[in-house]
Amino acid sequence: MENLMEKMPRMLMGRELEKAMLSLPVYEPAICKADAGTRLTALDAMTDIYVPSQMSCEIYSKVYLAMLHSLKKKHTKNAIQQGNQNHRKLQGMGYHSVLGGSDSFSIIGPSGIGKSTAIAKSIALSGGNQIIATKNPYAQIIPCINVQCPHDCSVKGLLLAILSQVDVLIGTRYEHLAVKDRASIDNLIGTVSQIALNNILLIVIDECQNICRNKGGVNLVASMTQLINSSGVSICMVGLPETELFFGKEMQLARRSVGLSYSALPYDEYFIQFCETLFSYQYVTQPSKLTPELIELLYECTGGIVAIVVSIILEAQQIAILTGKEELSKETILLAYKERLKNVQDFVKITPKKRSQTSSIVYKDIVDIPQKSSVDETDMDILVTEIIDKARAEGLDAVELLTGQEILVEEENV
Repeated sequence: MENLMEKMPRMLMGRELEKAMLSLPVYEPAICKADAGTRLTALDAMTDIYVPSQMSCEIYSKVYLAMLHSLKKKHTKNAIQQGNQNHRKLQGMGYHSVLGGSDSFSIIGPSGIGKSTAIAKSIALSGGNQIIATKNPYAQIIPCINVQCPHDCSVKGLLLAILSQVDVLIGTRYEHLAVKDRASIDNLIGTVSQIALNNILLIVIDECQNICRNKGGVNLVASMTQLINSSGVSICMVGLPETELFFGKEMQLARRSVGLSYSALPYDEYFIQFCETLFSYQYVTQPSKLTPELIELLYECTGGIVAIVVSIILEAQQIAILTGKEELSKETILLAYKERLKNVQDFVKITPKKRSQTSSIVYKDIVDIPQKSSVDETDMDILVTEIIDKARAEGLDAVELLTGQEILVEEENV
């Protein structure tokens, strides 16, 4: 029997892993001298920038080890016995699990922090794009299947999506036959379990927040648990923070979601490095230097969400080119925030910290607060309450906002 462990690529660590995950598109400073149309077209290259973080390395480690753990179970005595049990179940006979285990984990975090990109890169570096072929016994092993949780949490829809991916990758017709035979959910679970036992290492289920938004979510998790126990395959569930709250309700759900949990970037060395990388891709005719003031402005406008940082710098450069300002500055960044990123402003949460000159400009120009001059004296208490509530909800400084509205006046030192 072949040594399956040799089929996996070598696990990367440290600087070698960071270098492999880093993605920096080619940039020529001469582009700044090109015409506006050429520069606007080239600006799209910024969306391909990826600078690995600690999160990236942790996700890679989790994905690689999950694949390795699953591969160790292939072609073993227990796997053969489990295959026999799966066949008995499909025939309606007595059944019991042989492999068992709890080979599932979760990757939870808000939208825009780079989860999906990190997972995609981790799968690629773990050999996820190359089918593992064995001769003794003959088998085609798919390193990873990536599907989305159905919006209605349909168990049948998810199982058919897995079969469809298998058909595309190894040229089978499992989905066609299942649809043709109008297979029941129990039969589909048995079929997918047998296929996963022989042909799949890891199943990634994205958009798992749909589980907690639909009453069928518990049934879907129960079906995935049955799939794990019947196949020995590893399952990774990816979703937003609300998914974590759903899994925390009951023990059997919580143990299935042990894994990685993330939030937006803190204002730290990595965030500064990321901003420096983005600022090295300037397509305006008057490239500017990144200052501490601009870094703080970017953090206040984005709340540390990586995707929004990229978007605001890209949009600011578009505005600079289209308006003839031709400079990536505080002015164009604020214009991009106010005019191009209106829909995400309510989702940006900023950790309260010491305010700088940049902060005051952001809040003065961006925070929408009723003006004192338009409020009657009898409504002053209501205005104060609204400002304080807004400050709490958005993590702002209530004293600063009240002072700005001349409701709270600071005494000068005599």
